[in-house]
Amino acid sequence: MLDDLFPYLYIEDILSLRRVNKAFYLLTHEPIIWKRFLLRMKIPIPPLRPTFRYSLTVTDYEIEQLVTQAITVDDNWRRPNPTIFSRNHFWSHHKTTNMFLLPGGKYLIASAQSRDKLQFWLVLYQVDHPMGPRALARIPTYSEAYNVEAKFMRLFEGEEGLVIAYTRRLYVKQQPDGMVPSDLSTKHHIDIDGGFKYEVVTAYTSLDILEYLCSPELEQGTKDYLQSLASIPAPFKELAIVSSRNEVTQISLIESEGAKLVSFIVSPTELHFMNLQNFDQKSTMIFRDHPQHAGKPHRIRAFRVYPGQSNMVVIRSVSSAPGTESHLVEWHDLPKFLGHIRSGPRARYTLHNKQVARFVISDYGLPNKERWHEDQPMLRHTCGPPPPVSIFLELRNPDGVEHHAVYPRQVVVPATKDTPEHFTYTYDHDTYQMSTHICAPHRASVLAGSQRALICITNTSDRTLSPKLLKLRRYCHPRNSGVKYKPDPASTNVDSSKTNNVEKNEEEEMGPVLRKGERLPVPRSGIYKTIDTGGILDEINQQGGVRAICWDESTGRICVAPEEGSQILVLEASRMAVRPNKRVEEWNRKREWLGRDALSVEMDTA
Repeated sequence: MLDDLFPYLYIEDILSLRRVNKAFYLLTHEPIIWKRFLLRMKIPIPPLRPTFRYSLTVTDYEIEQLVTQAITVDDNWRRPNPTIFSRNHFWSHHKTTNMFLLPGGKYLIASAQSRDKLQFWLVLYQVDHPMGPRALARIPTYSEAYNVEAKFMRLFEGEEGLVIAYTRRLYVKQQPDGMVPSDLSTKHHIDIDGGFKYEVVTAYTSLDILEYLCSPELEQGTKDYLQSLASIPAPFKELAIVSSRNEVTQISLIESEGAKLVSFIVSPTELHFMNLQNFDQKSTMIFRDHPQHAGKPHRIRAFRVYPGQSNMVVIRSVSSAPGTESHLVEWHDLPKFLGHIRSGPRARYTLHNKQVARFVISDYGLPNKERWHEDQPMLRHTCGPPPPVSIFLELRNPDGVEHHAVYPRQVVVPATKDTPEHFTYTYDHDTYQMSTHICAPHRASVLAGSQRALICITNTSDRTLSPKLLKLRRYCHPRNSGVKYKPDPASTNVDSSKTNNVEKNEEEEMGPVLRKGERLPVPRSGIYKTIDTGGILDEINQQGGVRAICWDESTGRICVAPEEGSQILVLEASRMAVRPNKRVEEWNRKREWLGRDALSVEMDTA
């Protein structure tokens, strides 16, 4: 049945069969069914982590989860009335002040502090563990960690790893007792006697160790678990610390032409780069003044390296008169030399007459373009253009949001005797203004994404560290916006043995994944739509408001840390697949019978 009938069924058919009886319930969770769907899907799936092994039974349950999350978050973000499908929470036992959710939504990094404000850590959680979210490891930070960034990187030969970078600040002069840096906002310039010393810290952990700690077969808290922890090395190790007396406002982890770099803005005018595999290799970029504003104060607001390229978008603001700023959106090359470098842009455009509190640039990269292991499948959604780079402006006077997008340009690669004609794609700073949304008298804060974004709406007068959250809004690109691309030959002609890294297979010829066929259309209006959260926001506000919030656009997972209490809320804007609980253990025991179509086998009560 699995090989003769199920390959011709749609997901809706599988879900209908699941409701027939227990035998079909268990059978329709068979991984081979969902692996076939995965190979046929054109909807982007969440990014696969480097240590995800497609062929291992321990991760079988994740295949269905990838498919269901991709489809349901895509539908939810395009529907007229987006909603939160489910919620969960777990106890952190400390106060959480900053968070970062890695692509795919599996790993959450939280900046935590003890209630007496004497101890500080970065804590790494697995959010979707079968037995519920669990802490895997932590590293002391000695002061509040903020500007937290993380990226999967291979720093050492033969080992996949996770690099974490963050900023911490320390008083230069002794301050009054009880006054700690974490009491002061990290989002605004703070003028105190003596000022701060800022440190950019990078840390590393092996993904093999994390995968071991994440294993569903490893029961946390048992004697065997504690003995196994004693037999493995400490997960985290500190890589490097860079100090500055000037404020550090943004950190980015970069892979370019084989180099692994950490980069950060040292306000107001410098952009620093350090090689994570050779700490002596450092570069400092200083940008030339705009000719029309020579000698006027320029300040760097944000930057992001274009995915897969050795150049970047840099946004600077220049004040030609008190209270007036122009904003320069520039295209620069990454530094090719060590030391101090003065850089002029390859191209730029200028935004006038806008008061911008913050620029936010998406960092989604090129998801699933790289195969981490030979057993990982070639995915259809990686054909065609990569996602755009989105630039969001948080506006003031009036308050609102403006969105610009940099779409990649399609380049024809002529056919050769070995390969057919196909396309490559390059970001060349072609930028489109997509939309502007005025939300006054409320204020908007953007959690950026490449093609989806989450907008937090707060009261304009609420300037506390933990504002009350009035609404959560989804944002999606407007219909008929951006660039129209020609169909990629690799996605329309899969007869070649290998074209654009997609291999021909039987599943691809069996029609669409969903009976409804195409994806829901992007709405013509209402692209900034309030998400139905039920009473969740009221609960958060009753606990003092939002101290930290983050999200993952590929899964629609949102993590929120209220000001009071010690819990972290996990809100799901996608539907989750079954987890490997006791019912699925029953399925594993009996899958051999079910594989022989023994549907008449009497099933025990799960």
